[in-house]
Amino acid sequence: MVRRRGYSLLEIFVAGTVLAAVLVISVQLVRATAAQRQATGRRQAAVQETATLMERLVARPWAELTPEAARSVQLSEEVRQALPGADLAVDVAPAPGDAEAKTITVQLRWQDGAGRWLPPVRLVALRYRERGD
Repeated sequence: MVRRRGYSLLEIFVAGTVLAAVLVISVQLVRATAAQRQATGRRQAAVQETATLMERLVARPWAELTPEAARSVQLSEEVRQALPGADLAVDVAPAPGDAEAKTITVQLRWQDGAGRWLPPVRLVALRYRERGD
């Protein structure tokens, strides 16, 4: 009866190969998670910025809520830096069929690292004339 006292080179090689494969998969998973977290952070910044701009527009007096005023709306510096290629489109138009309402549309889109446009964040609101307006 032969008694073994250790591991053979083949067993060490197989264990090393399995360990290397697990390490490679772990690194790829961490990298994918970081990229997803960054994309989610960018989308969240876009949603917050779009909502803030919409609130500012809706809060304007009725007479100041014009297409010209909409074109003057700008993104914050933080969002311009956070969203590569950010493109803001703001529109104010009379609501169809209602002379006492205006439709406000705020849309923000940006590019990913490869330069592809990502799905935009778009908010639409109706602003009705108040008695004092």
